[in-house]
Amino acid sequence: MAHNEVILRFDKVSFDFGYHHPILNEVDFSLRNGWKATLMGQNGSGKSTILRLITGILHPESGKIHIANGMSVATARQVIPRDEMHLTVREFFEKCFPKKVYDIDPRIDEVLEVVNLHAPHDRPVKSFSGGQQARLLLASALIQKPDLLLLDEPTNNLDKEGIAHLTQFLIDYKKTCVVISHDAEFLNSFTQGVLYLDVHTHKIEQYVGNYSDVVEQISLRIEKENRKNALLAKEIQENKEKANFFAHKGGQMRLVAKKMREKVEEMEEEMVDVRAEDKTIRPFVIPFQEDIIGEILHISSYTVFKNHKPTNKKTNISLKKNQHLLLRGPFVLDITDRIFLH
Repeated sequence: MAHNEVILRFDKVSFDFGYHHPILNEVDFSLRNGWKATLMGQNGSGKSTILRLITGILHPESGKIHIANGMSVATARQVIPRDEMHLTVREFFEKCFPKKVYDIDPRIDEVLEVVNLHAPHDRPVKSFSGGQQARLLLASALIQKPDLLLLDEPTNNLDKEGIAHLTQFLIDYKKTCVVISHDAEFLNSFTQGVLYLDVHTHKIEQYVGNYSDVVEQISLRIEKENRKNALLAKEIQENKEKANFFAHKGGQMRLVAKKMREKVEEMEEEMVDVRAEDKTIRPFVIPFQEDIIGEILHISSYTVFKNHKPTNKKTNISLKKNQHLLLRGPFVLDITDRIFLH
C-alpha cells in the first residue's frame, strides 16, 4: 500500500445499543496508511465499539465502512478462549496466522520482548497468570504486523519496562495503528492525530497533533462553549422575567410575552452540551481492608440487551474475599463503563 493512501473510511456510519443508547450518528472519518492515531472520548462514549465495527465483530445500523482490498487488521482479544488454554506458547502464536510460519520462534521472541514477558515456547498457556495471559494476547496482535493495528488500553498489564518496549515498537511501526489509552506520556510518544468521539453529538472529530496538543485544543473549545452558555443563560433569564412581566399586563402584551417565550426556547436550544473530558489517570491507592470477612458483593439481577431490547435477568452471585468474577460477552460497549452498582 502506498504511503498516505486511505485504507479505511467510515461513511455516515450509525450504531446504537438500544433506543436510549445511541453510539454513532452518521459518523465520517478516514485513516491513511502509516497514520498513528489515538481514539479519544469520554468513558462510555463507545470507543471500543468503534474498534469492533472495524474488525467486523459488530455491524453498523446504517452507513458503510470501506476497507482497502487485502488489508489485514489485528487487535488483542480480551481473554484467551478456554479451548486454547491447553496450547503451548508456540501453538498459541501459530494460531494467529492462516498459514504455517516457518520462522515463528524468532518472531515470538521479538514480540515477547516488546511486552516484557519471559515465556518458554513449550510452556502451556494455562500455566500463566491472568496478567501474563493479557501480555500474551497483546503480543498475539503485535506478531501479526497487520496493516491496521487496533489496541485497547494496551499498557494496562505492562510494567514500566514493558511500556517502554511497546512505545518503541509503535514509534518504529511503519503501518497504521489506532490506540485507546489514558496514558498521556505513552500516547504523546507516537501519536500523529486524534479521533475524538463526542458523547453528545455521537460524531467523530478528527485532529492533527499529539495527544496533549489535541487536549489543549478541546479545552479551549470547552472554554468557548462555557462562555457562550453563560451569555445565553443570562439573556434567557432576562427574557423570562420580561415575558412574565408582560404576561400579567393583558391585551397585546400577552402576544409580546408569547413571542419572548418562543425566543427563550430558541436560545435554550442553542446552548451547547459541555463535555466532561476523559482525564489521564493519576496515581492512586485502593485501600485494603485486612480484616474484611464474609460477603463483599452480591448481585441479584442484571440487564441484557438482545436485538437492541433490554431484558432483566435474575441471578444469585455472591463474592467473598479473594474470589473473582469473569465478565464475558461480545463487548458491545465498553463493559467496564456500563457497570452500575446500587
